[in-house]
Amino acid sequence: MIVVNVRLTVDPNKRTDYLAFIDNLVKNSLNDEGNLAYGHYQDVNNENQYLILEHWKDQAALDAHLKTPHLINFKEHIGEYTTAAPELLFLNPNK
Repeated sequence: MIVVNVRLTVDPNKRTDYLAFIDNLVKNSLNDEGNLAYGHYQDVNNENQYLILEHWKDQAALDAHLKTPHLINFKEHIGEYTTAAPELLFLNPNK
């Protein structure tokens, strides 16, 4: 299993638009082959801080996800909603 954490800091003036944008990513990613879990969470201490938590069956599933139209759209447009670059952490507990 591969675990991916993506931390995002959203511009407070764009939060409503961001939530609509991210909803598309989450809904589509949940249907990707090899997806075990895909969640989007707001930090309880900072309403502009979010975390995407992903679990993938294996590296092949993650690689396929990275090539999907919804993930490409996310990468191309996330900067329109955030105040800093996304922070990514990849974990492979099997290694």
